[in-house]
Amino acid sequence: MERGRFFFLALLAISLAGAASGQQTYRYMLRLYEDNDLFNVVGGITDRGYTNGTRLDYFFLKPNPSRFFLNRIMPKAGDSSVNTNGFSLMQVIITPKNILKRIPDRNDYPYSGALFATHTLHSTNAHNKYNWQTVIMAGVMGPPSLARQTQQFSHRLVGYLRPRGWDYQLKADLLLNVQVAAEKQLVSINKSVEVIGGARGYAGTAMNGLSVYSLIRFGKMEPYFNGYLTQFATPKGGQRRQQLYFIVKPAVEWMLTNALIDGGVLNGHHTIIPEVPDDPNDDQPPMGDRVRNKVVAKCDYGVVLSLGRLCLSFTQSSATPIVKGTGRKDMANISIVFAW
Repeated sequence: MERGRFFFLALLAISLAGAASGQQTYRYMLRLYEDNDLFNVVGGITDRGYTNGTRLDYFFLKPNPSRFFLNRIMPKAGDSSVNTNGFSLMQVIITPKNILKRIPDRNDYPYSGALFATHTLHSTNAHNKYNWQTVIMAGVMGPPSLARQTQQFSHRLVGYLRPRGWDYQLKADLLLNVQVAAEKQLVSINKSVEVIGGARGYAGTAMNGLSVYSLIRFGKMEPYFNGYLTQFATPKGGQRRQQLYFIVKPAVEWMLTNALIDGGVLNGHHTIIPEVPDDPNDDQPPMGDRVRNKVVAKCDYGVVLSLGRLCLSFTQSSATPIVKGTGRKDMANISIVFAW
């Protein structure tokens, strides 16, 4: 009888422990992510350079180790890591400064677009305060990306200027890329301030390069290395169900190739743009061919507000010119997150 009672109590304790651990985090998360210079708080509203990025993400925690073959080759942060899987769909649009010109300037950003899907694995070690982030991307650039149709429709919808140079967008090409990042906590003060160092590498037909950065977070927040989902959503029973924190992220990027500016590697790098001696919409002095700066400095800064399962974030980004002579690029992001 006593033995039976012992086993019953043991099973009850295990069940309660499992329920408690299940309260520590949500298991699924959707994110709607929009980059657009329309939201800029600095730098004004322009269509120059990277002008729009729309993304839908689905993140999830698996109760058992994944058998997906890609996950097996992605780096993990140890046996006790929290592994967050994700699938995303994103469209990117790039345009020159003057969208009224039917034939764009040779020296400016090109008309360019991409449509791609990604599979991600975010592996975090809460004990040793580090993580690995891996992104595998596959998609297309050029006319199949539907960037032209998207921008023309959105401008028509809000009554904005009609972009006229899409006939000269970069050619269709295949985008296959892998991106790997590692982050490590450098400083933590009273769970209210965190300083994290990171490095990221890119390889493939879309981008090839490296970046180093620092992430500074301060405010009321869950520890960064408790898992990716907890940065945005905390269920009932969590110590900090409501979060309000600020981020600053300075970075330096060295990009050897960038297909969305240089052109694709499989279908030719250049689009032929004819010379136009007189254009009434040309407000720039004549310049040479496009030169892309391979080293760019940038800084992201913003705020994250999490109310349990719902999270809103706003981030502003400023970067030195990617294309020589085009000036600083400012971009804002608004993201909405829902977890369950």
